[in-house]
Amino acid sequence: MSNNSKRVKRIVFAGLFFFVIMVIGVFCALMYDSKKDVSEDERYAKCLNIPFKLKEHATIRWNANNLRFKNYSLILNEASAYDTPEVKSVKIYQPGETVTFISAKSYSSLHVGTTYYLIGRDTLDTGEVIDFEYYYTGDFPLFE
Repeated sequence: MSNNSKRVKRIVFAGLFFFVIMVIGVFCALMYDSKKDVSEDERYAKCLNIPFKLKEHATIRWNANNLRFKNYSLILNEASAYDTPEVKSVKIYQPGETVTFISAKSYSSLHVGTTYYLIGRDTLDTGEVIDFEYYYTGDFPLFE
């Protein structure tokens, strides 16, 4: 009886160990993310270091909780005036003004897939030079 009891304990222990390893693996997979520079990729290189004229209003917005590349994001077709502790509109572009992107990045995660961002640079009215990200969808329908 003692041998059977030890065998059952070993099987239960092995099962629990396997279960814990599986849970840790799933958790790690959900937490996985990868950030990569894709500026040399032909699809993005054609968009870099060229001034793009805006057709509509746009806003650079600071967000305290941005998890991708920069705390500043370019939001097209919007002239917002957020001023909260977590979100602030720091610059509003008028139609006809230009933005220039200096690099391209990809963000990969197992739970959201791969997304692409163009990184731009501009100077705020305060004189502060900032980098901002723009979620890149593959074309520029709002740029001339």
